[in-house]
Amino acid sequence: MPLFGPPNIPQLEAKRDSQGLIKALTYKDAAVRIAAAEALAPIKSPLAVEPLVALLKDRNPAVRRAAVGALAARGGGRVVEPLVAALEDSDPDVRAATATAVYRRLMTDPDQDARRATATALGRIRAVDAIEPLVKAIMDADESVRLAAIRALQAIGEVQAVVPLIIVLAHELVRQKAAGRSSLAVQRAASEALDALCDARSIGQLQTALTHDEADVREITVKRLARISTPEVADSLLAALNDRDSGIRRTAARGLAEIGWQPRPDETGARYWAALSEWRRCAECGPSAISLLVASFDNVDAIERTDILQALGQLAWEPDETNATAAHYWAFRGRWDRCIEIGRPAIGALDAVLRSNPRWRERLAAAGALTALNQPRSAPFTRIDLVRQAIEILDGDGDRTFKRMSLEMMLAEEHQYDPDAGERVEWCRCGYPASRVRSDALREPLTDLLGFEQSSTNATTYYCPSCDTRRTTVAT
Repeated sequence: MPLFGPPNIPQLEAKRDSQGLIKALTYKDAAVRIAAAEALAPIKSPLAVEPLVALLKDRNPAVRRAAVGALAARGGGRVVEPLVAALEDSDPDVRAATATAVYRRLMTDPDQDARRATATALGRIRAVDAIEPLVKAIMDADESVRLAAIRALQAIGEVQAVVPLIIVLAHELVRQKAAGRSSLAVQRAASEALDALCDARSIGQLQTALTHDEADVREITVKRLARISTPEVADSLLAALNDRDSGIRRTAARGLAEIGWQPRPDETGARYWAALSEWRRCAECGPSAISLLVASFDNVDAIERTDILQALGQLAWEPDETNATAAHYWAFRGRWDRCIEIGRPAIGALDAVLRSNPRWRERLAAAGALTALNQPRSAPFTRIDLVRQAIEILDGDGDRTFKRMSLEMMLAEEHQYDPDAGERVEWCRCGYPASRVRSDALREPLTDLLGFEQSSTNATTYYCPSCDTRRTTVAT
């Protein structure tokens, strides 16, 4: 009977005798080594790390598996490299246990340095099975961990990482827009990783990203697709022309141009030109462009609205609707009767003409239409009745002399000037009355017969309502 038996592992564990348990790691019986390793797991003695690492080379797979569990339980940066190396163990059970230890334990270790080191090591060995935990790590709270995970995914080179990397890049760009701050390093790393991963192999992943709820994600995806010149990419970009976000539609159209796609004069071509806000070219694609032009009208600025109305006129649109868009169209065409027929929905269109149309005769017509709708406006005419009378005389029959005599009579009757006091009328180049010239040669604008606009500097500028000529500006 031997003098000394095997180590009493339960007793050593109860006493938390780490020294005794460490010594037991070298005992000849594999069962003892396994029990000692398992007992050391909750104790987490720093002195046990190296002996447990040495056990990863044990000839018995069960011992190596126990060592993996003990090291994983301890965690921290010292166990990263040994455990990552154990991912390549010859025994499948050891590899499975190690994968659990690395992917679930080390990649979520409380120590950010351990998480970073693990991600870096996984990238170095190009661990394909590590894609899922690395993808989770690119959303880590610590920037250095995110960077390490992104670089690891780039090194591994699997296209499953494409969509998560696009999402991370999009989130950083959103933070930059919203708060004025983001991680430029993460942005750069994600962009570089996408540069490496986005090729013909990634088209399926990119097509998946095109269905993402976030517009920023879809826009980045479209830009990445545009860098891959294949027919399949063209189909994806064409599909993106239907995206609900105008910015993405524009990016898709630009991407199609970059890969050399040529639009035809059909509905797809109309969508392409509409995405680029090329409204005239859109109209050249025929009647199928009408619905796009009408749908775009409320979402563009005043200048583009004019372009859209011109394009609709080019297509000889005859709207059946009695809505605001139809009213804008008829006002643009000078069909004031149709605006009046539309009624209240036309008020906004008429007001827009009255406020800003460069042709003052159009403003006058809009003012008349508003009056017909019981919506009279005092501006930009002080006496619209006098303006109308003067325009009717100017546009009526008779030569220039006759018209001036008629206008002078009307002005005198309306007390706009007094010929008996030696006053006379000064005329615009178009023959419209512009100023009263007093007997002392002082000129006073006939403000009741002119159109006016007020500036932000409290100055009033008067215009001839017949030919749009600026007559004078008066500070107030």
